[in-house]
Amino acid sequence: MIRISNTLFVSLTTLIPAALVAACSGSNTSSTAQEITCTTDPGTGVVLQCAAGSGSGGSNECHDMDTDGDGEPHDTDRAEHQGDDLDDDDGDGIPNDQDCDEHPGEDHDKDGGALPYDVRPQLGATTTPVVDAFKENGGTPPTIVSVSMDGGSWRLAELQAGTAFVVTQDDCDHAGNRDVGRDRVIVTWQLADGSTDSDHLDIRYCKGGGGDGN
Repeated sequence: MIRISNTLFVSLTTLIPAALVAACSGSNTSSTAQEITCTTDPGTGVVLQCAAGSGSGGSNECHDMDTDGDGEPHDTDRAEHQGDDLDDDDGDGIPNDQDCDEHPGEDHDKDGGALPYDVRPQLGATTTPVVDAFKENGGTPPTIVSVSMDGGSWRLAELQAGTAFVVTQDDCDHAGNRDVGRDRVIVTWQLADGSTDSDHLDIRYCKGGGGDGN
């Protein structure tokens, strides 16, 4: 019979789970980030839903290293630096042509800025979220071509018509397409030259101030 000392037994039981975690993690995690894969709107490229992992490799998806751990490509603590690889501007290991940060409204969207990442209508406030979002970002609300949702239809009629409404407790508590009280809409608007542009906007009812993307 082989006897194992208590000290050695404790060491083995500590090391084996750690080794299994390292072996199972693979390339999807690092010391500071986890890879996420997001589906994108086929027409606009706007990021829709995201999940941890490297995805299926199918069409209409992108990838990102989620540095702030909120499950979204938009990172509040993102590093503003140039990567060494010309095909990977931010040096996160995701090529530019696959990186969610290059999509409309995300961190490295060179033409973005017309819409903020989110708006946060407060309980009891009268709001027109899409119009308010353009104003919040310092712009003049343009002609809105369409407003759509990837899942759900909460307040969609008002959003599409640009009708003002008063935020109720139901808005705060409803099961949104992103989270409780949180919906993502895709907004398409007309530019001065007659062309159109699109971006996503998160409407976060009754949340605290500041558009940090969390």
